[in-house]
Amino acid sequence: MTPTTTLKALHSYLKLLENAAELKRKMPGACNQRSLKEGLAELSKLIGVDAATWLEPQNIAATIGQQRFVMIWGEPSISAHVARIFDGAKVLFTVLIDQGHLERSAATPPGSQSGHYHQPGSASPSPANRNHSKAESPGSSSSTNPEREMALESLKPLLEGNLTLSCHLFRVLFEHLLGSASQSSAQQGSALLVNELAGSKEHGRAFLASAMFVLGAEVDRENLLPFLLAQGLFGIQILEQLLRNREYCDAYYSFRRLERAFLASPVEEEAQLITRIDGLNAQFGGKPCGVKLFDEENPEKATVDAHLAAADLIEALALTSWSLSLKNSITIDSANSVRSVKTIARHFARFAGGAETEVQANKEIADHLLAFARQFSADTKSA
Repeated sequence: MTPTTTLKALHSYLKLLENAAELKRKMPGACNQRSLKEGLAELSKLIGVDAATWLEPQNIAATIGQQRFVMIWGEPSISAHVARIFDGAKVLFTVLIDQGHLERSAATPPGSQSGHYHQPGSASPSPANRNHSKAESPGSSSSTNPEREMALESLKPLLEGNLTLSCHLFRVLFEHLLGSASQSSAQQGSALLVNELAGSKEHGRAFLASAMFVLGAEVDRENLLPFLLAQGLFGIQILEQLLRNREYCDAYYSFRRLERAFLASPVEEEAQLITRIDGLNAQFGGKPCGVKLFDEENPEKATVDAHLAAADLIEALALTSWSLSLKNSITIDSANSVRSVKTIARHFARFAGGAETEVQANKEIADHLLAFARQFSADTKSA
């Protein structure tokens, strides 16, 4: 039976993301760009799931966002920019799942197996090793013995056969890369892009915080937040690294603008968008908001696109630690999610109409998201 890992072991493994030199050593200097279908087939093999299942539209949407691909004759099709970002995320995801994957692929003889865990001084795992934070129940003191800690050597025990968790992890990496690379900077190639971002202390820390949040919830959800705080992986500085200096217009509004030439009626568009937001509220224990989204009776396409892009952004951030603030805000008032969507949409629409530059819109959106996180992460919260 595969031993159960701990938050401490997971954190030790993921700290590779902060070690720029070691991370670059494990990454290829260059890679041949594959199609989305080929890339997902490779990832399916890596985590032991059926490739055809990952290629189902709802699973592709969970991996890169439904606004970033289109199915044509049953085949997924993406833009060149998305393809480069996908390739970059695939490289990082592959190295992260199994840090020795590329090295062992050539060095391991057929039929041989390498263990995923190492436990010095012990032949079998102890159930007491599951949790080892200070919130642990009495009687589990054996988990404080360093000789009985599990050393995680691969993420495969966590991800193998778990497509939902794999999509979640890939998506947060993909969104961070997409939001950190303008279309011009991404021209340099996926491997170089990932190497450049991975070499940044800011991005490395943000990658670590996001990966730890996603996987830590699977390992020990109850003790995750105290652990993140103790490790400096949640708080204002991390939120600044996650939210500031991001290409929100490029990563969100531009995709909705180019998704359709013509829209449905304003009533239909608003109803569909409210259904999405109500679903997001329900995910965090909230109620249907019942708030009107569009200020005009017949909004222009840019206004509708802006609201869709804003909802896309909120849904993407709901996969990260920013979701803790979102959950708190929805607990206070379910309309807070709508208020945030409308605030973000206003800046996307002003950018579309030329009233704000892209730099200004990106900064205003980042400021709103950071203020939102600060307000609803604080111990004393206001509506």
